[in-house]
Amino acid sequence: MSLNLRWVGAEEIDRVAEARMLAYARARKELPQFQEYIREDVRSGPGDWLLAEREGEAVGTATHLPLTMWVRGHAVKCQGVGFVGTVRTHRRKVGNGPGVGSALMWEVVRMAKERGFVASALMPFRATYYETFGYGVLERKKLWTIPLDLVPRGEFGRIRYYRDGDFDELVKCRQRLAQRGQCDIERSAEFWKLYIKDVESGFLVVDREGDGPVRGWMAIESRHEDGLDTVQALWDFGWEDLASLKRFVYFLGSLKDQYRFASVHMPADFPLNLLLKEKQMTHRMSKNHSNAQERQYTRMQLRVLDHVKFLDGMTAPVGPKGKAVMAVHEEDGVKKFEVDVADGRITARMSSAEADVECGAADWAIVASGDVKASLAVELGMLKVNRGAAVEVLDVLAAGTPPYCREYF
Repeated sequence: MSLNLRWVGAEEIDRVAEARMLAYARARKELPQFQEYIREDVRSGPGDWLLAEREGEAVGTATHLPLTMWVRGHAVKCQGVGFVGTVRTHRRKVGNGPGVGSALMWEVVRMAKERGFVASALMPFRATYYETFGYGVLERKKLWTIPLDLVPRGEFGRIRYYRDGDFDELVKCRQRLAQRGQCDIERSAEFWKLYIKDVESGFLVVDREGDGPVRGWMAIESRHEDGLDTVQALWDFGWEDLASLKRFVYFLGSLKDQYRFASVHMPADFPLNLLLKEKQMTHRMSKNHSNAQERQYTRMQLRVLDHVKFLDGMTAPVGPKGKAVMAVHEEDGVKKFEVDVADGRITARMSSAEADVECGAADWAIVASGDVKASLAVELGMLKVNRGAAVEVLDVLAAGTPPYCREYF
């Protein structure tokens, strides 16, 4: 029984929703929720939904999301990959040819290249599965659990509940953060509207003074476990500067009569404990005094589809200069290109010269995004070096803000 893959339109939207439901839902009765979500999600539309079929039966699905990602100061077309799933009764079957999930992913990658996308990103259920398709894991985050009695008192008068009149400035704030960040993804005004509707299960607060610019936002929900109440800042939390971040922290601390803890998602490199009264992260399981705890995790995976367009136009530290020829081993052959660093900019072009450094697609995504310095990647066995000086050139890819994305898909 051969597998048939089709990119489908609006006339089959309910078949796509049903395939998602059969792959992910806890019960068939959740189908209306899947039908509603796919109709409301403004990030994808007709032609972005992939169905895998055997003998006319839908056995799997995936979704292409056309997005814009910012990398070291320039925007690239990024494919977001979502809802990759095989219905439960068609997983790991013997004698039916290629696995449904693998066939879906290779078709997603092929289509992204065909449509001219520079990168492809996803939020994996298990990173090792997607490494097979050239996706490297990056974007380290930390989930902090903060006893609110450790938050010092401070001024947070600009923090208030979101109002409809904040919308335009909220969109502008999110865009500024995307452009300033590394591997962050833009959020359209249309998707902001959907997001604001979704967070009505909790509350959305903003950092804004009068009619001035919005400097940050935070979505919060309440959680009750084991007799303890926690105010939970959802994964989508943005602030433009340290002053704004401190206002949000002081705001959370002001809720200590209602909640015992706050939980906050942050970039892994930010020492949030240094804003607290007790700065220690205890080296033993001591509960004799309050102390913050954190759990580091990785969320996003990335594959670079067009190496030249991904690199060309990046900013770099002023001073370092040099060239390196990179070879990336992919499923359809070796891609070679030259990386040129000079005058605070990176330029790139295809090359036929002998490679100075080489690696696989998944490891290259980690280095190209700046999550790991090339010199460390060499020590970790991720890169093969033919000319040592070239590694110093590639190290500039990790200069600046580490990868961090505020979107979820």
